[in-house]
Amino acid sequence: MSKYRLIALDIDGTLLNSKKEVTPDTLQAVRRAAEAGVAVVFCTGRAVSELEEFYALLPEIRYAVFASGGGLYDIQKREAFSLRGIPRAQAEEIMALAATKDLMPQIVLGDKDVIQASHMDNLEHYHMGIYRPLYERAMTLTPDIFAFFRACRDEILKINMYHADPTERIRTRAQLEQLHMEKVYSEVSSLECSALGVNKGTGLLRLCDALGIDRAASAAVGDAENDIPMLQTAGLGVAMGNGTDAVKNAADRVVADMDHGGCAEAIEMILQDTARV
Repeated sequence: MSKYRLIALDIDGTLLNSKKEVTPDTLQAVRRAAEAGVAVVFCTGRAVSELEEFYALLPEIRYAVFASGGGLYDIQKREAFSLRGIPRAQAEEIMALAATKDLMPQIVLGDKDVIQASHMDNLEHYHMGIYRPLYERAMTLTPDIFAFFRACRDEILKINMYHADPTERIRTRAQLEQLHMEKVYSEVSSLECSALGVNKGTGLLRLCDALGIDRAASAAVGDAENDIPMLQTAGLGVAMGNGTDAVKNAADRVVADMDHGGCAEAIEMILQDTARV
């Protein structure tokens, strides 16, 4: 039996380089993994609507852990499952605090990703300008994000808060300390909030269970704070060279950065380990 049967890849900062591209060497590595019978899956903070661009590019990938573990997605069936939403009372406290700050709330549901239309004009103000092409393709826009929230009865899987002042997210996190939930930093300015016990690690476990794969037979590659649970859960955790010190310390191995073939290097290394079994 293969040592590793599944490779979980973070997207931003891992699968993608700094230009938000999947390089040819990474595409080839993913295809070699598929040919070797190793399932490659996305394990991302992105919403389902933000994955569409990869379906034709990477047809070998069938499953995704999305919204930082908030849900699982079968790309072939276009079906979300195993959703884990934020309790309503906690979501109300998050949004009440967001209303007092200069930040862009982003509400992630099982089938859509929602921001306020006026914030689309100010992505650079919230340090998210590099994502403008993606947001223009993937976001559901609403005139008033707070009115949308009040009317929403779907499960809210994650709330991202992108701050105009990146240092302000430290204060925001402290102000939400009384809420027993998952709170992690991502990107330059974001604080991500998810239900307690919901993270990329628990999402990876649920997907492994659904596919009948032992946790020890999984490997994971990532670069950011929200990747740490995934790296610690997988049988092998690999940190990108552009990852933070905390990410590298949580990983079993470290590869090159996102602009120097790190993702392809990680996949090839995992395949070599598997071939030795």
